[in-house]
Formats: sequence, C-alpha cells, structure tokens
Amino acid sequence: MKTIRIGTNDYSKTKIKNNIMKTYLLRIEKENNHWYQEANEWAVEVSEFLLSFTGQNVSRQQVLGVVSALSPMQEWNKNKEIAIELIMTGDCGYMERGKQKARDILKLPSVVICIDTEIKSILNGEKTKTFYENMVYPTRSSGVTVDRHAISIAIGHIADDKEQSISKDVYTFIEKCYIMTAETLGLAPLHLQSITWQTWKRIK
Repeated sequence: MKTIRIGTNDYSKTKIKNNIMKTYLLRIEKENNHWYQEANEWAVEVSEFLLSFTGQNVSRQQVLGVVSALSPMQEWNKNKEIAIELIMTGDCGYMERGKQKARDILKLPSVVICIDTEIKSILNGEKTKTFYENMVYPTRSSGVTVDRHAISIAIGHIADDKEQSISKDVYTFIEKCYIMTAETLGLAPLHLQSITWQTWKRIK
C-alpha cells in the first residue's frame, strides 16, 4: 500500500515520513529524553509506594495497564493523577468504559505469569495496547503508540475528529512510517515517537 486516506486526504509514506522528520528537527534538548523509560520507573515507584504505605499489591504492569486504560484524550500528568486515584479509591473522573477496564486490570493476580497478555486483552485497542507495551518494555518494544498527537504529526496539522478516528490499516501504515523514519535516524521507534510527541505539544 503506497498511500492511505486519513480523513478526506491521501498521504504517501514519503509525505508522512517527511512530516515526522520536520517535527523531529524542531526538538529541543530536553525532548531527547527516554520518556518511556521514565514512565516505567515512575510505575515502579508507584507500585512500591502502594505496597509500603497502603498494603496494596499492585504490580508495575498493573499500574501501567491502568494508565493505558485511562489514557485516551488525557494529557500525561492528568493521566497519572486519575490512574493513582482509581487505584487507591476504585473511581476517578473519567469515562466508564476506561474505568471498567482499569478495574478489571486491578482484579488480575499481580504475579500471574501471562499478565501482559491478560492486560492487553482487557485494553483491546491498538493504541492502548501499544502504549502499555512501550511503557512496560521501553528498551525492547518495537511498536509505536499512534495517538492523536502522532496522527497530527503524520499529517502535518492538528487532526480533527474524523482524522483521529483511524482504522487498524491506517494505524499500521502510520506506525510503519515512524519505524522507517526511526531507522533512518538510528533511533528506536518508540523513542522517535516520544520525542516528536513532546515537540508537537510544545510547538502546537
């Protein structure tokens, strides 16, 4: 597939790769950070805090599963805030579907052997599953979190509601463009996505 329709426009791989590169070249030093590794370390701290101060045995994977379940349309700091609120109280100010997925994740035994499979089965969506995997395995995950910001970067402007509503084929097309661009730059795909995500939020 050489082109893909997003919203009402067609985009080639070259066009999307060029748009990703344009945003990458506008990065500043602090946006070169390993964002997913930092998210992983934060989840470890939350897990350890919960066990020490509340007695709740919530694994790192469960913390990040809850974060991912509650992530659609949420900025990162708010995402973390409502995730902790739901873990500690069972509720938060968020859509019911996301909250129920988060609750189901918390019901899983924290030491289950296939917890990643179980959590991704609950999350179900391409974006939330990949976001979870990127945070849990920041040094070896090969997927790309194609969220509304990644879509906007790919098409070169802030995506409207129609453009944000993408099929699995469009998701995969954009993901491949990020992977190819990352290979050119010698970066892990998730690292490129996190850099451009931070840059896009600053410039737009």
